[in-house]
Amino acid sequence: MRLAFLVSASLLLTHCSPAVKQPVNLGAAKIEVQEYYESGGFERECSAIIDDAINHFKQNPSESNSAVIFDIDETALSNYQYTKEIGFGYIHKSWKDWQQKSGAPAIQSVKRLYDYLISKSTHIVFLTGRDSEEREATERNLRHLGYNKFDTLIVRSEAERSLTAAAFKLEKRKELIDKGYKIAASVGDQLSDFFGGETGYKIMIPNYLYLID
Repeated sequence: MRLAFLVSASLLLTHCSPAVKQPVNLGAAKIEVQEYYESGGFERECSAIIDDAINHFKQNPSESNSAVIFDIDETALSNYQYTKEIGFGYIHKSWKDWQQKSGAPAIQSVKRLYDYLISKSTHIVFLTGRDSEEREATERNLRHLGYNKFDTLIVRSEAERSLTAAAFKLEKRKELIDKGYKIAASVGDQLSDFFGGETGYKIMIPNYLYLID
């Protein structure tokens, strides 16, 4: 009877096992991400990427109209601590409130790249998917951390909120080119920061917190 039960249970488990690859347990994934960010893994990866980028710029000096475009969230600024506090999720109102606090720290490797480019008189443009309501708070956050010199900070207008991040940023890059800028490089953490071209040299900052289309 016991053997029959074990065989039946085994057949039941086999029958119930999915035929597709099972995802990583969400709790385990959060722990893995937390360990990566807090063990220094994130900063080491960023530092290597920025070292390569600075070497690129040393070999390709800026021209008088050269501009480098920086994304903001998870590129110039880190929202890791905030994201951790809400359980690595997304709450719209909470996210908006957080942006208004102007309290996000800089990603130090990216700030190092920014400082290098400023020393070479490269034009800097900040291009973010944040809404116009966050513009003042965003600029305050950037300047507080030493991102003081930049040509412009581009945010979404109300009419542009229906655009995907990829479409919005491509449109803005084309507008910058029309104004006479030569886009030497783009720095971002999402594939949407580089969609459609007109990016120059691509500098991809790792982001294991979220994805944006």
